[in-house]
Amino acid sequence: MFWYDEQRMDGWLAELKQCEAQIGELRARQGVLINELSKRDIAQRQGARTIVEWVESTLDMSRSVASDLVFGMRWFGRFRSIEHRFVEGLASFDRAIATLRLAQTGADLQVVKSSEQLDLHNVARLCGRQRRMTRRDERRAFTERFCMAQPTLDESSWKIAAQLPGFEGRVFAKALQDRADEFRRLPGGEESTRAQRQADALVAMANDSLDRTGDATETAGPAVAVFVNLDEANTSGGETGAEIEYGPRVGPNTIESLLCTGSVQVIGLEDGRPVVTSDSAKAIPQAVRRFVAWRDGGCTIDACQSRYRLQPHHIRERRHGGAHDPGNLTTLCWYHHHVAIHGNGFQIDPDSPRGRRRLSRPRTGPDPPDRQATYPVTINRNNQ
Repeated sequence: MFWYDEQRMDGWLAELKQCEAQIGELRARQGVLINELSKRDIAQRQGARTIVEWVESTLDMSRSVASDLVFGMRWFGRFRSIEHRFVEGLASFDRAIATLRLAQTGADLQVVKSSEQLDLHNVARLCGRQRRMTRRDERRAFTERFCMAQPTLDESSWKIAAQLPGFEGRVFAKALQDRADEFRRLPGGEESTRAQRQADALVAMANDSLDRTGDATETAGPAVAVFVNLDEANTSGGETGAEIEYGPRVGPNTIESLLCTGSVQVIGLEDGRPVVTSDSAKAIPQAVRRFVAWRDGGCTIDACQSRYRLQPHHIRERRHGGAHDPGNLTTLCWYHHHVAIHGNGFQIDPDSPRGRRRLSRPRTGPDPPDRQATYPVTINRNNQ
C-alpha cells in the first residue's frame, strides 16, 4: 500500500510541474499578444490610463501579475538568454521575471547566473542589493508615494494600501512590527497571525495620533445614533446588525463597544420609517470613570501589566442591562478591551477576583434567550 501511494504521489507531482510548465507557455503567449496590442495603443483606445491597468481589467487579474506581464513584455527582448530559458520551460514565469528584474539592475552576468541557486525571496533581496539608486530614482520613489484607505461598498470593512520610498517604508514596517509584537497572544493561548497583529498595531497607532490631536473619540465616549431594523431584530436572536448615523453597518460587537464607552440612541425602523426611538444610553459619568481607574490602578486582567489606553468595561454588558455602577466596571488595557473582548468575543469571568480578572472563551452562535440583546434604554413609540 505504501509503495502504491508513493507512485500516486509521484504522478501527482509530475502533473503539478507539467501544469506550471503549461502556465509558463500561456504567459509567454500572453506577453507576445500584449506587446502587439500595446504597439497599437490598445489601452488609450479603450480609455485606460496605462497598459498595466488595461491588462488588469481586461484579463481580470491582480495588479501584480499584470505588472509582471507588462514588465516581461518590455524587457525579455533585451535579455535573450533569460527569455530562452523561460520559453524552453527551464524557468517558471515567476523565476523568469525575478531573474529579469535582477538583470535589469545592471547586475554582472555571473551574479545573474548564480541566482538560479536561490529561492525567489532571496533573488528579490539580491536584486535590491544590486540596484543603483540615483537621485532621480529617489525622487521618483518619493513622488510615487501614496496611502489609501478605501471602504468596501457596504462599509463593513476597509482596505488599506500604501507605497513608500525604501527608507520610509522600512521605518514604517519596523514601527508596525514592534507594536504588533505587543499583541502576540490571545487570552486563550492562541497566537494571532502577523497580519492580524499588524492590523491591531495600525489601529493602535491611529488612536495614539488622535490622542495627541484631542480627537480620540473612543476614550472620550462617542455620542452616536444607531438604526435597527425591528423585523430583523425580532427574528435574528440578537444577531442583527445596525447602521450608524453617517456611518457603516455594524454588528453586535461594535454596538457593545459603543454602549460600553459612549452615549447611544437607538432608533427602530419598520418599512424604512422610524417608529420607535430611545432616550440616549448615557456614557459612564466622568467621576465614575476616574474612580474606577483609581481603584484598579491598571488593567485588571490577571498578569497583564499594560497601561496602554486604559478603559472601563462593563462586566455585565450594557446591552444585557449592565449598569454604570462601579461594581459592574473593571479597567482594561486597549488590547484586552478592543481586541480580546469586543473583537474576538472573550468575556470577563464575573466570579474572578477584582484584581485578577480572567477571560472565558468566546461563545459561538447567537446568545441564549436569557442573554438576548435588550438595549438599556426606555423605548418610546412615536405618534403615527
